[in-house]
Amino acid sequence: MVAMLGAIVLSGVALAAPKATITVGNNFFSPASKTVTAGTQVRFRWAGGETHKIVKRKGPGGDVRSAAKASKGVHLAKVLSKRGEYRFVCSFHPTEMRLKLIVK
Repeated sequence: MVAMLGAIVLSGVALAAPKATITVGNNFFSPASKTVTAGTQVRFRWAGGETHKIVKRKGPGGDVRSAAKASKGVHLAKVLSKRGEYRFVCSFHPTEMRLKLIVK
């Protein structure tokens, strides 16, 4: 009976999505390539002092982009629920800043 009550209580608890953090530095992403599971919240954390605007160039789903920001902190967070390969760039530094995310 106790185990049954525990199962009922736990079934009402929403589990938090797993998280992965990408550092947005002065003209680089760290890591530049990462694999995550479907449903992961990918957070982009600005660490440098230059202005960046993150844009999804390739991948499933709709448009993903940040505002142009220079201040430190998380300025973009997105749950990636569709499997596939995603490519992100900084629209200000597209040749230097490229990120490949694989969602499995």
